[in-house]
Amino acid sequence: MSGTGKARIDKLGDTDFRGKVGKNVAAYSKDSQRLAHDFAAELDDAAERARRNMLKLRNHPMLSPGGVAVRVRARRVTRQFRKAKEAALAVSAEMVKFNAQYRREFIETDADRKDKKRWSGEVDL
Repeated sequence: MSGTGKARIDKLGDTDFRGKVGKNVAAYSKDSQRLAHDFAAELDDAAERARRNMLKLRNHPMLSPGGVAVRVRARRVTRQFRKAKEAALAVSAEMVKFNAQYRREFIETDADRKDKKRWSGEVDL
């Protein structure tokens, strides 16, 4: 899926769970998972770019004892990027669980029923 992050989020927000709910849940879950995975990749890339540029501050006069102290500071700062990346990957994993839970609660139980009745409600599985 391509496009800007805002367009992708808007698409998620436009998801209407009317009609075939299962199809919409699957699409929403898949799109959310991709967005979270792409965000995690961006955070990982940003962490590396930030670390590389922070290391260039090694001999900056405002950071007097340069060298090791700059590497330690850069590692501390980029740790926050890594935590954010882990959170984004957790969102991705939760969206997979969301879709699986929906299928367990609604689709698989319905398929097991022998006495299927005709449904004429506003939404359908």
